[in-house]
Amino acid sequence: MIGVIVINYGGPERTIRFVREECAKIASPHKVVVVDNGSGQSCLQALQNGLDGLAEIVPAGENLGFAKGNNLGAEVAKDRFGADLLLFVNNDIVFTSEDVVDALADRLAQLPDVGMIGPKVRGLDGRLQSPEPFQSFAAKHLLPYWGKLFMGKSRLATLMQEDYAETAQEGLHYRIMGSFMLMRTADFEACGGMDPNTFLYAEEAILAERLKRLGKGVWYEPSVEVLHEHGATVNSHFSKVKRRRMRLESDAYYYRTYLRLPRLQYLAARLTYALKALFGL
Repeated sequence: MIGVIVINYGGPERTIRFVREECAKIASPHKVVVVDNGSGQSCLQALQNGLDGLAEIVPAGENLGFAKGNNLGAEVAKDRFGADLLLFVNNDIVFTSEDVVDALADRLAQLPDVGMIGPKVRGLDGRLQSPEPFQSFAAKHLLPYWGKLFMGKSRLATLMQEDYAETAQEGLHYRIMGSFMLMRTADFEACGGMDPNTFLYAEEAILAERLKRLGKGVWYEPSVEVLHEHGATVNSHFSKVKRRRMRLESDAYYYRTYLRLPRLQYLAARLTYALKALFGL
């Protein structure tokens, strides 16, 4: 049994469409759990009316964020439906390979040392968004801005591994896109689930680190593909400055807690973003 975990925040239309059109393509036995992150009573009613019998609607009562919301959904999928697999998926995904979930479940069953698997994730611009390599904190939060002052665009792109996903081969990689991740329930529980200390961003990397402690890897399966309207919900609710600040704080927590981030790098990143905000960049 596959537990399909979907987080809803804001309007219900996108979630209703996703469950009705995309989840209907899953051939394997499955149950959809929609966690509503405090969108209000009218949204809850719309979800219940639009998904009557198609999903279990779980009102969180407040905006728990990505990690806590998914942890809640996973708990419901396991306790109420006995799900032995968990698919964490965004509501802005389209299954361009209709058998994507079933194919990933079959592949995961063949890989006992893999704790998480994901497909090709292609953006609306045609570029692949997954998988991703390990990047240091400085490479993510300092190099993109200060590197422009000291090196050419092509050199900077190489150092940041911007084309990594475009040439990635099937197999183990550091992390996959959090918009579509399939895991065994047993592995999810054994690694402690998603870290509740993050609200948004860095969850995939933290899961990769937690799985690593179990001797489990992250697998990229390019034989199947999904389309992702990246940031559709987040961009409509949070400003660029707010998103940047949330990403910085989540990443700082991840690197500090799991990889011993030097405090000086964090302070340098905060100064960098303060300067960008000051100049409206």
